[in-house]
Amino acid sequence: MKKQIINFLIFHTVVMTLTGAGIWLLVDAFFPRLLVRGFVVIPIFFYLLGIVFITQFRNSAVTHPVKMVNLYMLLKMIKIFISFAIILIYWLIHQTNVRSFAILFLIFYLLDLLWETYIYLRMEKYIKNLTDHNKPPKEPIEL
Repeated sequence: MKKQIINFLIFHTVVMTLTGAGIWLLVDAFFPRLLVRGFVVIPIFFYLLGIVFITQFRNSAVTHPVKMVNLYMLLKMIKIFISFAIILIYWLIHQTNVRSFAILFLIFYLLDLLWETYIYLRMEKYIKNLTDHNKPPKEPIEL
């Protein structure tokens, strides 16, 4: 499981770096009015939150699927509240560009949601495969 988490962390770093740079280049080229001060905060926020979520797999109970679902839901709710808090703080600091910041933040949120869904599905498949290998075969093995 440790190797799987390291792979997820490496892929998460690559995906968030490419996403952050790609969206910045896209916005700078086609929608320069949407570019806001503090744009760097958005990809860094989602990168750090993704690292926290991926490392929580190590602490989750593999043998208790209900606890894993509860952990996923808890992490999603925490992400929603922290995201709302970030937008609120930005609004209090820069009231003029809050609409552009919220649009960019929403784009990142949706892309991150897709990426996290992919990671969660891969982790579930890995855990299912791991638990299936630990079970004895259903039918007797003939020699």
